[in-house]
Amino acid sequence: MRFGNWEVSATSIEWQGGGLNRFSILKDEADRIRKHPDGRMFYEWVLLATDEDWITQNDLYDFNYAFVYAAAVFGLPFDYEIFDTTLTEQFEILDIEDEEDNW
Repeated sequence: MRFGNWEVSATSIEWQGGGLNRFSILKDEADRIRKHPDGRMFYEWVLLATDEDWITQNDLYDFNYAFVYAAAVFGLPFDYEIFDTTLTEQFEILDIEDEEDNW
């Protein structure tokens, strides 16, 4: 299944947008969690994608859909509360980047 430039197969989520950039998540690693010192938990790969300068906001939006779809296809445990917390963090990161770009 394709979401914009992201392809979800039975074994991975992969960037298919062309160019030299690569971003690939294997099925067994997709549900990796990052715990913040304050106790919040995030889906690691969503934040890693957010940190990539070459991934546009539109591509991140598509990635978020691909990520949720992939979790279902891969049969991974998926926590909507962690995902919501992760998206809140993602939006804060993007807002900070937008403010920096306006300087």
